[in-house]
Amino acid sequence: MLAAQMVVMEQLLCQRLASDWPKAYARVGHILAHTVRASSAVECMNSVLRMHQARHRHVSQGMLDRKRVFWNCHPLTHGKRRGACPYQLLGLRLPTDDWWALLQMEPEVLAQKLSTQKVAA
Repeated sequence: MLAAQMVVMEQLLCQRLASDWPKAYARVGHILAHTVRASSAVECMNSVLRMHQARHRHVSQGMLDRKRVFWNCHPLTHGKRRGACPYQLLGLRLPTDDWWALLQMEPEVLAQKLSTQKVAA
């Protein structure tokens, strides 16, 4: 069967399934065209985690949480987002950019500082 015939058959099938299929097709196409592939970011994190797994036999959830805070507070050094950390790019305004100081804060104190910023803004 020729490719052109397959296209016609697919269109007829879609027409029978939903009369507004071109709109749905366009919406899905738009979503797929604007979806960011994150495989490079995932591979980057996997390489960092593998290095730590080589040093430690077990990487606990607490260790992963500390790594997450470190990486999200760490300013980016390359690209168009250079100089900003991921938390800043998300619009989160922390009382300090020092990840270690954040980890040393009592949760209640940190929550109070964050809620005070919301009221002041």
